[in-house]
Amino acid sequence: MKKIVSLAFVAFLILAGVRLQAQSFDGGLIAGAVTSQIDGDGYGGFHQLGCTGGFFGRIPSDGPSSWQFELKYSLYGAHSDSKEVNYGMLPMSIRLHYVELPVLFRYDLSQLNINGKSLDFITLEFGLSGDFLLRGTQSADFEDAFDNPSWLLFSVTGDVGLQFDINDNLGINIRSMNSLTPCRLTPGAGSYFQHYFNIAFQATVVYTIIHAR
Repeated sequence: MKKIVSLAFVAFLILAGVRLQAQSFDGGLIAGAVTSQIDGDGYGGFHQLGCTGGFFGRIPSDGPSSWQFELKYSLYGAHSDSKEVNYGMLPMSIRLHYVELPVLFRYDLSQLNINGKSLDFITLEFGLSGDFLLRGTQSADFEDAFDNPSWLLFSVTGDVGLQFDINDNLGINIRSMNSLTPCRLTPGAGSYFQHYFNIAFQATVVYTIIHAR
């Protein structure tokens, strides 16, 4: 909890700094929900529900492209469902608390239109995120199924998403996040892809507080 408060304070200072340079930056808040699973754990389905929230700064340009930087907290993990338990698999719950630092390239669709209406309210985005693990917990039943109980403190995630702007301040963002590096190593793995990887989808509300001038 102290780590989260400290990071929130740092984010506030960053946002305040962005405010001083408001002629060059957009900035605001992000909050929403995450559904996730862990590829490689032997369980399926996006049954782990979590939350996400933080801050963003955006460097606009004269054209349709921009760069966005974020600092946010997200809860990932995995969770067994009733069908898996009924088939004899151990009930399990993994909760991974991350601080994420995404860097995204964004491109709005202002150059496209349908029936004369511009699609400038839709923005494509993709980029990379450095994810720092604050805490990882798992159920006692599930812990015994692993030879290596440790989660990696850092991983890299690829992000791809769409944002739909409702007005100048408010938008809805939908994003897919897939680990490019493992969140956990498998002892004796025969290939890179036999380790554990986070896979998640998020839906957030994006509120712009600071507009570039």
